[in-house]
Amino acid sequence: MTIQFNCPYCTSTLKVPDSTAGKQGDCPRCGTKLLIPNPIKAEIQQTPSTENVAPIPQSEPVASSDVDGQTEDHGPDAPQVSAESRPMSSMTSQYLRKRRKSNAGGVILFLLFFGLMLGVAGYFYWAYGPNLEGNLVAARFNPESAKLEQQLKAASLGVSEDVVQAVNQSLKETSRRVQSDLMDMVFYGSEQGGLFIRLKAGKDTELVRVDLTGDPALMDYISQNGVQLDQPRISEFETYLKQFYTEWYQFLESGEVMPDLLTYRNKVGLNSLMGGLGYHMEARVNHKIYPCVHDDFEGGLYFLVPRGTLQFEILGRKLDNGWTSFPGKYQVQVTQEYPRTP
Repeated sequence: MTIQFNCPYCTSTLKVPDSTAGKQGDCPRCGTKLLIPNPIKAEIQQTPSTENVAPIPQSEPVASSDVDGQTEDHGPDAPQVSAESRPMSSMTSQYLRKRRKSNAGGVILFLLFFGLMLGVAGYFYWAYGPNLEGNLVAARFNPESAKLEQQLKAASLGVSEDVVQAVNQSLKETSRRVQSDLMDMVFYGSEQGGLFIRLKAGKDTELVRVDLTGDPALMDYISQNGVQLDQPRISEFETYLKQFYTEWYQFLESGEVMPDLLTYRNKVGLNSLMGGLGYHMEARVNHKIYPCVHDDFEGGLYFLVPRGTLQFEILGRKLDNGWTSFPGKYQVQVTQEYPRTP
């Protein structure tokens, strides 16, 4: 035997086993917690009267999901749906629609509030955060003797040892140069093994070292954010160094087109020389952009600028994804010649 009744909120017809009479359950349609009626007690409390009994329709009612998620066929003794509950469906539908609209409005309100809080936090950081602006000094190096060198280590790239040794040996026998008015970079292998790059200024530029230690707020910013700032540089460097070894080995095997060394100069060579902040910085001289090429981790950033430059500004550069990570800007005065080579 089954018990059949209507949900008073969404008017769904529900069927449950008679063993669940008097227990609580959830409506599978609207989720409202219901008390399952006990038809035996209801019959005792009511006076039988044939005058008030509604005629039983000839067609079978449509089966609906029961409270515990199962579906059963109507039995001959199953009570029929009362026609008196049907007029509630319109009001119930309006109530459910209003509740859904209310829930959607709550989500939109939360998102607006969250966005407002982010805006407030950003404003306070901009207004009361570290003031990364001011003046710094720089010193120039002798263009004839100044150079930067770095070994390119491929141990953790997942490239086979045979490929690494073949490429290193090839560049040991014949070094490769990428030369322009801006900079002169050489990829070469050494007698002791390994792959190296050497960077010198171009014919129109000179290397200058900007002293960051003159601004305590900037040094504190580097101390707190250095690891995070360095992540995109490391990722880019490792990706392109692995690609460099793979493409160069294919070039050695096939003898076809040589890999584009200009790309590897920027993505591999320069990235190997820089640290966290340097990757995000650039110099501007007369509205032209010049790259940061080295971070010595002693409070010095190195830039290539036009020869004879006395003043320039450094600021955050726009990355490939369109973001500018460094929020500050400094005016730099070139005041002296650096006493030693970098």
